[in-house]
Amino acid sequence: MRLLLAQLVLSAHAAVIAFNVLGPLWCLKRPRWRVVHLVCLGLTLAFFAGAGRCPLTDAERALRGEDRVADGFIERRLERFVYWDVRPGQVGLATGLWFALWAFVYARRWRREC
Repeated sequence: MRLLLAQLVLSAHAAVIAFNVLGPLWCLKRPRWRVVHLVCLGLTLAFFAGAGRCPLTDAERALRGEDRVADGFIERRLERFVYWDVRPGQVGLATGLWFALWAFVYARRWRREC
């Protein structure tokens, strides 16, 4: 049961990352989703600025215990997508720049649409 929960957390983690990175493709034509995208990016940025750790990573590790290795094909691919070999500060910096870029773009589009 714990392994299944760990896999669900890993899947949710991958979905959050995908939305943070690819969200602008969805949000440019759907103005209501722009706020959701910026909030998701802002929360990610806050986690890295505060503790420097993602709570989804901590939850998955707690559920897996010592068995950290992914078993299935899809699970291994998700782990490669989620866990990069970079420092949390680098991810935080990249997230901050990505947030600033899209906040600027969304604000300009909002002004143009009003």
